[in-house]
Amino acid sequence: MLVKWSDVKIFAVIILKIDQLITTVENKFEEVNLHELSHVETLEKIKVKLSLEYHDYLDVFDRAMINQLSFHRFYDHKIELINEETFFRSRLYQMFNHKLQKIKKYLINHLNKKFIFFSFAFYVSLILFIEKKDDSLRFCVDYRKLNALIKRNHYSLSLIDETLAHIQESKYLTWLNIIVAFNKLRMHLDSKDLTIFIIFFNSYKYYVMLFELINKSAFYQHYMNNVLFKYLHQFCQIYLNDIIIYSKILKKHK
Repeated sequence: MLVKWSDVKIFAVIILKIDQLITTVENKFEEVNLHELSHVETLEKIKVKLSLEYHDYLDVFDRAMINQLSFHRFYDHKIELINEETFFRSRLYQMFNHKLQKIKKYLINHLNKKFIFFSFAFYVSLILFIEKKDDSLRFCVDYRKLNALIKRNHYSLSLIDETLAHIQESKYLTWLNIIVAFNKLRMHLDSKDLTIFIIFFNSYKYYVMLFELINKSAFYQHYMNNVLFKYLHQFCQIYLNDIIIYSKILKKHK
């Protein structure tokens, strides 16, 4: 005979899920500790992980640099619309309190870095959250309506076969990954208003290029190719924010 208990809740959990939750918590503690370190302490921690020959380039590995707003360049992300007279605006999605708190945290962080700023315009996109593998939430702006109106940039990206052909005889490889890469480029002065997103608190526009915009890869690849043009196909290959340095001789590689 089964007895129903009104004050009892039944739940199920697997070991894998517990491990994922523990890992998430541990990573959060590690991030907090890194942020609490001073600039000097952070560089000292990086120095321990780097080989001695790279200590002259410590500033390249300084994570504090990702929070600095870049200056305007020729490569600023300019949005060109198929129809300049098209406007779009949507109703806000319903948000529960825990998501609103995450939004506020995101806004405060990016306002402090000057990556976003308060604004008003006819073009307004909405925000949403995407659940990641560790069950945390990723803040995203829903630019689907805007992307549908943008002219495509057909600048070509590096081909895998081409990259492999250049490095196949190399004995020494160094792989560099640029973190928060797309935020290194600014939005063009004429395109900032197109990036405006709205939430319950206010409307904001971006000063930096975004991952959600369709032409971001073309703009960034163009930027990287020009910056490292002198070394391309000699000892360097680039795919977006990944840089491969290759050599046949160790002394030359260093």
